Amino acid sequence: MDVLIKNGIVVDGSGNQPFIADVAIERDIICGIGHFEKSEARRVIDAAGKMVTPGFIDGHTHAELTLLKNRQCPNEVYQGISTIVTGQCGLGFAPIKNDQFEDSIKINSGIFGDCRHYLKHWNSFQEFLNQLDGAAINAAANVSHNAIRQMALGFENKPLKGEALQIAKQALDQAMKEGALGMSVGLSYYPGGYSDTNELIELCKIVKENDGLFCTHLRLNNNQIPLSPVEEMVQVVKKTGVRLNMLHYRTGGYEDISTLFQPFKELEERGADIHYEYYPYLVGAGLVLALVPDWAQEGGYSIIMERLQSAELRDKLLKDMKERHQYFFAKGQTAMINITKDMYAKEIGKSISEIAEEHGESFSEAVIRLLIENELQVGFIGIENQSEELKSKLYEDQYQLFMDPRYTMGSDTIPEGVICHPRGFGSFPRTICQMRERSVAPEYIIQKLTSVPAQLYHLKDRGLIDVGKKADVCILDFDKVRDTATFLDTRRQPEGIESLLVNGLPVMINGSLTGILSGRALKRE
Repeated sequence: MDVLIKNGIVVDGSGNQPFIADVAIERDIICGIGHFEKSEARRVIDAAGKMVTPGFIDGHTHAELTLLKNRQCPNEVYQGISTIVTGQCGLGFAPIKNDQFEDSIKINSGIFGDCRHYLKHWNSFQEFLNQLDGAAINAAANVSHNAIRQMALGFENKPLKGEALQIAKQALDQAMKEGALGMSVGLSYYPGGYSDTNELIELCKIVKENDGLFCTHLRLNNNQIPLSPVEEMVQVVKKTGVRLNMLHYRTGGYEDISTLFQPFKELEERGADIHYEYYPYLVGAGLVLALVPDWAQEGGYSIIMERLQSAELRDKLLKDMKERHQYFFAKGQTAMINITKDMYAKEIGKSISEIAEEHGESFSEAVIRLLIENELQVGFIGIENQSEELKSKLYEDQYQLFMDPRYTMGSDTIPEGVICHPRGFGSFPRTICQMRERSVAPEYIIQKLTSVPAQLYHLKDRGLIDVGKKADVCILDFDKVRDTATFLDTRRQPEGIESLLVNGLPVMINGSLTGILSGRALKRE
């Protein structure tokens, strides 16, 4: 054997109770679980008193371009994450046409950065997936609705119909056959938000045919379509039978959690395969461009910039933006600015409200100016300014969601910029710490972070410590695991997570990155 992990407390990801055993690894496969002599192994890791688990699986990230820049993926590795799923919320860059590559990167640069000079161009989903190979962690991807729409119709503000719809369906089918786990939509982003329900139904027929997963970031509830955003998803599942995963469904929301499942009750009783996801924070992050109305985002980067600077359109833009902000920020809420264009910008870390006050501007005027000056490379990070009483209630609600078997936890990681959301470095240790403090059984916690997302995304051979499975293994001090990243110091390494092996090789030992890049691009099985 190549590696022997000795005397660890094995929590195998299945939900079974912990047990003390050695874990033996040959190349990238777990070849034995039991008791073995040290002399049989080339490398021995002493895990006495430590927990040995499968590497964690983060089913919701936006880390694809950051991974192509920094193959060591420190924020994931530090958390014990061995596999990520990217291409969520309808945001993604494959498949793509050559003449759309630049526009697509620039329009989304508020959270991904304008990293074109780091990237080797691709066209097909397969070519993109191949480039995710060879990082410190494994990476799998959904095909994004935005990318599919751009292939068929560019950045036009209208639903896919006729020939354009057929082109989109063919592109989606090809991406699924090239290894996409499913399709994600982000219906408050564009061009995906220009869709109608029939478009989603037609595309989900293709996802269903390929046994993929439909991952949904809901539409804004602004009467764009006759249905409510949730009812739209109900209709899509009812008409197609597609497997559904509701992304960040009620993360930081204020509605009664008992109402969350009511719209899906009839479908679930009929056997529909529906899943839900949250992350362990009360506020999110995103594109500042998303605060701009749909009509102003049509046509691509140059046209967007022209509209933002147009004197003739300014009054209409300000009026529509004021109406749109309510869908992103609750009353009294604002956000910190993260600028990916200039890492030294003085506005970084200030709230939009503070910036507006400093310049004698309205909230919307500040947003427009920041977008223009930084060529759209502006993101936002919510500020947790809820009362302590409300925070306590919302975190208790998140505990209830974690304990629901239909729920998974995904970080929604956006690891770009100086002050990325702390969820990028803290989601998994934070969840372990929160649930441990509520006396949740370790085997349940680990199962929810490993085999549950592996099964949801059809990631074969991952998520379990078992003979014949891939050797993605995390070693941690369970009682000491906690997040240390804060909204002011967002990139701090968590405590208690000590070592991580990916495909049998150590990418972190005793809290230090090794520089080994043993991760692989994973395809839907």
